[in-house]
Amino acid sequence: MPATRPHLDRDLKRKQILDAAERLLLRDGYEATAMAEVARRTGVANNAVYWYFPSKDDLLAAVLRRRQERALESLPARETSTPDEQALAMLAQLDQVAKLTATVHERSKHSAAVAEMHEAFHAAADGLLRSLFRDAGLDADDAAQAARAMMALVEGIHLHEPDRDTAGRDNLVLWTLHRLAPGVSS
Repeated sequence: MPATRPHLDRDLKRKQILDAAERLLLRDGYEATAMAEVARRTGVANNAVYWYFPSKDDLLAAVLRRRQERALESLPARETSTPDEQALAMLAQLDQVAKLTATVHERSKHSAAVAEMHEAFHAAADGLLRSLFRDAGLDADDAAQAARAMMALVEGIHLHEPDRDTAGRDNLVLWTLHRLAPGVSS
């Protein structure tokens, strides 16, 4: 009799649920994504999704956590890229989840899972931006302030300009980057 490997089946099913949820969330948004549709696309019973993710917010947080891990892995190395390339790569990653930006802000008020993911995103982005500004010659305090200013700019654009002109946004972010840290090389 073959040995059972429930942890492998569980890991695979969890991945399949995340894959289906990610596609639906990014295409349709949070409100239009039903847990029943995630279950249907995964080939499981409706209540089975809840065995893996206790709530829709937990599923959203897991999708975003996985995307963040992948995004961080795919960013260009600081040693082999310019600050402009790094900043544009971060923006490109954010653009992929832009449809969920307002949802994350709203749901983080009601869901510990989403709030935790949102805080983790900010911590990661802050660390990346601080490093970018430190590499450009700013001291630690100025790098922290510049990172906060840059995040406020980017989040403001993502929240208030859903139909933004990406090229215009990129130009504005790079212009701001160069004003905050004149030592940044293009």
